Amino acid sequence: MSANSLDQVSSNMPEQQRLMGRVAQILNARELVINIGSENGVKPKMKFAILAEKPLEVRDPDTGDVLDVIDREKVRVEASEVRPKITICRTYRVKRIGGGALHASSIPSLVSVASLFEPAREIPETLEAKDSSLPPPLSPEDSYVKIKDRVIQVFE
Repeated sequence: MSANSLDQVSSNMPEQQRLMGRVAQILNARELVINIGSENGVKPKMKFAILAEKPLEVRDPDTGDVLDVIDREKVRVEASEVRPKITICRTYRVKRIGGGALHASSIPSLVSVASLFEPAREIPETLEAKDSSLPPPLSPEDSYVKIKDRVIQVFE
């Protein structure tokens, strides 16, 4: 993983100082198990980015030479239960839906007017990454979290 790709994941901390592992098991839509635990320095509430199993190689279209590698983040998780050799992690980011306000620049439809009277809801992020802040979308088969995907500690 190049230094440039780490900047996309988080902070300027060198890669060798971050905890790294792999997804060992997927438990449900919001929880997974990583193959590092307290013996490796994991503590509750630590955050990790789940990355594709292999970084994307960017090749020169003329020569075919590898110019760099780019990591694609799928989702972020937080350590919820730390054991000696494994850690159970859970998605933690949420999206707010509903409870919006009218803006003078918009003409609300009946649906959006109705949503004004609904309380705001929080929808937890799942292991299917569809966040608009991500780079161009991964293919559907690559966007889902899988066993063997790489895990790297992040700092927010």
